[in-house]
Amino acid sequence: MAIVGGSADGHDHPYVGTLDATYFGRPDGPTGVLISPTVMLTAGHVTRDWERAGLRARVTFDPIRSSTSVWRSGTVHTNPAFDAQRADDPGDLGVVVFDKPVTNIASAKLPRAGLLDALGVRGLKSAGFEVVGYGVSRFVGGANGGGQPRADRASAGTRLVANQTFNSLTAAWLRLQQHEDGSVCAGDSGSPSLFAGTDLIAGITVGGFGQCRNAVWDQRIDTPAARAFLIRYVALP
Repeated sequence: MAIVGGSADGHDHPYVGTLDATYFGRPDGPTGVLISPTVMLTAGHVTRDWERAGLRARVTFDPIRSSTSVWRSGTVHTNPAFDAQRADDPGDLGVVVFDKPVTNIASAKLPRAGLLDALGVRGLKSAGFEVVGYGVSRFVGGANGGGQPRADRASAGTRLVANQTFNSLTAAWLRLQQHEDGSVCAGDSGSPSLFAGTDLIAGITVGGFGQCRNAVWDQRIDTPAARAFLIRYVALP
């Protein structure tokens, strides 16, 4: 997934970081969010790839990934309930557990149990959201460049933020709509969707169910199934 049409985040969300995916030949490493000094939350299909390759993770929280970025090492763990074939609730969550605590960055906040259900459709419609990630930031080709527009993977690596609004809610999914010509696209997964103006996580970006879409599917993290995984690694509200 990627944030196209977003704006540079700078230091507004310092707890959002990116994984080093150079082993996979990708300049567009996925995103995650720090939820405790020692734990970063991301998508399960991200950590599964690292586990299958026998890799440990390297993460930076620098606003722009570069050759001088500060990297932190950790071990990946994938939700054992993750099942990519389940459309109702794939449990698409994973974590990076760092070797040493991240002491200079305050963590984002996890939602309390059942928060999205408690807010309901009316409350979620009135709430704004922001998605923050390091993914592909532009397309190439199309009307001005000829051919079909495609994701420019070389444009990844800068932490961006884009606005979202509520679309729909199921037992496991929070579906959000990006605006301002924003799109979710190839190159980044695990980006947190935050309640606008706060550090409270509403969901984790795991899919757009297509190459480039402005309607994104977030894995809920306030459900009993999600909390059963998270409680292994962090204290829950």
